[in-house]
Amino acid sequence: MNQKYLILNTESIFDPYLREAYRCIEPACEKARIGSRSLVVMSMWPIEIDSLGRITTGSLASWTLESSGDEASLVKDGFAFMRQHFDHTLVSYGGLGVDCQVLQLAAMAANLTLPRQLAEAQGPRWKDLRHIDLGLALKGPGKTWHHLSEVLLRLGVPVAPLLGKADPAIRPDEINWSQIEQHCELDVLFTAMALVAWVRLQGRTPMSIPAGHLALLESFHRRRPDTIREPILRRMVEDLRSDLGDGRNLAT
Repeated sequence: MNQKYLILNTESIFDPYLREAYRCIEPACEKARIGSRSLVVMSMWPIEIDSLGRITTGSLASWTLESSGDEASLVKDGFAFMRQHFDHTLVSYGGLGVDCQVLQLAAMAANLTLPRQLAEAQGPRWKDLRHIDLGLALKGPGKTWHHLSEVLLRLGVPVAPLLGKADPAIRPDEINWSQIEQHCELDVLFTAMALVAWVRLQGRTPMSIPAGHLALLESFHRRRPDTIREPILRRMVEDLRSDLGDGRNLAT
């Protein structure tokens, strides 16, 4: 049976009104709360891994506040996509702590119900296979949290495509919608690359990690040939093809 995953990433900003309103209630609270964040972009990418380790990818879908009109419509559109892929396990990196919190609050404000993947967990969240938070899965019962960039560097991803990853440069009064959408989609790609490594780590696929990364990069490039990191991603594809061609990175 194929393993079906739906990779998720979102971007949000601190809403000036919500932030100031909460400050009126709690003047001593200087740090902005996550409840004051407003969703601006959501991206998802369905992928399947078969028993032979072959990867099939679906449509890379994104919604922005600009294209949807308001946060409620953005969340509604994203939830509809999740429901279309109801049999896919949602995958995020650190999503339980940020993305899912923002999505739940936005859904409450929009009077929406959650898709199956975001509904209340049954048992420990890192074992609930409706949604895998890779950051939590890698942490397990330990105390060490790894940034996605740290994981990707250990997987051999060059520094160049990761530069600026932590700051998508979103400001409430100045948003480049094309740039932030591409940033969100790149994070979906990076999360998918971490997923391939985690699935291999668990012994769930015979596919080598480099081969999986090559398949994802090539598929992403076909769907987004004009992405902001296109020259760097193309170089990664060329390097992986070269390595896999001489057999150095093939699974044993």
